Amino acid sequence: MTNNEPRAMQEIHDIRLQIYEETKDLTDEQRAERTRNAVKEMEELYGIKFKRPATVNTRKAM
Repeated sequence: MTNNEPRAMQEIHDIRLQIYEETKDLTDEQRAERTRNAVKEMEELYGIKFKRPATVNTRKAM
């Protein structure tokens, strides 16, 4: 099979496939925890702080 896709795009596809395989069986709670941990690591690594909403409104306007 010939692939005319640039090497960088193929690498992106491979990374996305790897992430999918690692997370496909996670529950919503596990996925949220994984994301929180990744954000915390980024904040510590780069010395930044992301703004977080005080609360999340899940009710839809009528």
